Amino acid sequence: MVAAGCALAAGYLVAAVPGVLLIAAALAGLGLVALRSGLPGAVPPRPRPAKPGDLGEPGDFASYRKIANALSWAGVSARHYDSVTRPLLARLLAAGLAERYGPGHDPALARAFMGERLWPLVDPGRPGSRDSFAPGPDPAVLHEIADRLEDLWRRR
Repeated sequence: MVAAGCALAAGYLVAAVPGVLLIAAALAGLGLVALRSGLPGAVPPRPRPAKPGDLGEPGDFASYRKIANALSWAGVSARHYDSVTRPLLARLLAAGLAERYGPGHDPALARAFMGERLWPLVDPGRPGSRDSFAPGPDPAVLHEIADRLEDLWRRR
């Protein structure tokens, strides 16, 4: 406190009232810094309540987000479907069949499981389309493929 008084007196001697005001402001700032350094850290913000349909943090449910993203691009064009969605669906089909029948299952089993109508849409050996203007599969067809894949895990 004595040092603050001496600083104010020196400010008055050097620059009169403006000097006192300048020194007082500097001392007030130093006091706030000293006070703040003695306080505990800031309280973290409260988590916001989840809204219906809120998927949480970006790292949560990464596999779900990857599948949802692939399906969202499926109808844009045949090229988008063949480059993003079909490989994902083919991997899901292969994983489900391997889990159910073992890793050495007959490749014809996948074709038989999906059926002749849906097989070209998940066939990993089929060359991909480069046509960005041709439409991708209809959402109802994608829903049917998803139902078949779910049946693979459901029928154990």
